[in-house]
Amino acid sequence: MDPNEVTIDADGRRASGRRFGTLADEYAAFGAGLRAEWTEVSPLPYEEFSMPYQEFRHALLEDCDRLGEHLRHSRDGQVVMAEVNTLAEQAAEAGVEAVREDRTWA
Repeated sequence: MDPNEVTIDADGRRASGRRFGTLADEYAAFGAGLRAEWTEVSPLPYEEFSMPYQEFRHALLEDCDRLGEHLRHSRDGQVVMAEVNTLAEQAAEAGVEAVREDRTWA
């Protein structure tokens, strides 16, 4: 490999973005399934157990929502970085070509 050659894997970033998107969709379906299965009525018969259990389930669902949002942000970031990487690679190739032709590049 030429030390002046720059190779950026934009396709890998795009693929990663698709995988994060798939994972986010699967996780959203998982969270929706939990919500559908869990009613507001606690399955525990005693209030001293029931309230903490309900709080736990509520916190767990909120954490599921937050994780899903992080996965979607990761997906979006990978897609954006693929485009940035493509532009960076094009600029680097133009710069290398300019140097080879003894031109200055901006």
